[in-house]
Amino acid sequence: MKKIIFKASFFIAPFAFLYVITFLFYSSAESPDLIRLGCFPNVFKEYRNVFRDEFNRKIYFNKYSEGKNRKEKILIIGDSFSEQDNYGYKNYLAEQNSVLYIDRFLSGNQIQTLYELSNGDFFEKYNIEYVILENVERSFTLSAKNIDTSKIRMTSQLDSLVRNHKPSEIDNTDPFFSKKTVQFPFSMARYYFDQNYLSNRYAYNVVLNKNNLFSVNENNLLFLFKDLYFLKENNDLVVVQKLNDVLNDLSNKLKSKKVKLIVLPAPDKYDLYYDYIADKTKFPRPLFFNHLSALKKDYIYIDSKKVLSAHLEVEKDIYFYDDSHWSPVASKIISNEIKKAIK
Repeated sequence: MKKIIFKASFFIAPFAFLYVITFLFYSSAESPDLIRLGCFPNVFKEYRNVFRDEFNRKIYFNKYSEGKNRKEKILIIGDSFSEQDNYGYKNYLAEQNSVLYIDRFLSGNQIQTLYELSNGDFFEKYNIEYVILENVERSFTLSAKNIDTSKIRMTSQLDSLVRNHKPSEIDNTDPFFSKKTVQFPFSMARYYFDQNYLSNRYAYNVVLNKNNLFSVNENNLLFLFKDLYFLKENNDLVVVQKLNDVLNDLSNKLKSKKVKLIVLPAPDKYDLYYDYIADKTKFPRPLFFNHLSALKKDYIYIDSKKVLSAHLEVEKDIYFYDDSHWSPVASKIISNEIKKAIK
């Protein structure tokens, strides 16, 4: 028996060592998403403490799933950038304006959902003056494809979805004997010794020419693989024009309901920080905002890239260092820009 244990220890001991490294430095939490997806070491565990007060702020906006006030002035529909609660732009906006947020599980494709709501009874039952349509840059043009402009969704259908919704619990933890236990320590070593590479097929780690863009004072940028994957399509002027045509049509449809459309593209992290990438040889310049900004619009447009770029030199952590989303710093800037547009 002792011999079996002794022999087994030769196999288990190295694995146990790798497991301890993984346990100490790997984060399976949904946020920060880039740390988890890229298998990067979570070495700045106290990084977000600077935002603690923002994370604990009072909630001012209303969610559709939590009640029926029907007196809100602003409707927000978006993706994960709009899903941020206490420190999200919608909460800062709601301090001075009545805001109703369509839960993400109710919206799916935001453009399609707005067409459906405008064809139904939603805007007859809710006294909405402005609709904020938020969509992250990398998937915005994709969202405008294959839209059914005649489809209808009634508020009764929304209410049914709310009643039957069961939040899914996501568990990203790995057992002792798992691929992650072997994979992560090597990925961690690469984080310290490699440059400009794709990690774990999901996230890039590239060198910047500055080290003061984030409060961790690191000169590297972490961003999603999808930021590059969708770049070819988003750099196509014809594709962006088609998106703009859809948005103009949607805006005119909402105007018939006496509702104004505000379009808020959320910049990809790669795009916002692109000018600071030290070696751009393998990294093409994003053109989405250049194309969209030049087009004729029948909607209120928030050029979020232009607005946020103006703050990169004076404020740190416009986006989280370890995440693909903007931080409370950007949320405040964006909410102020929306307030200006409404005034």
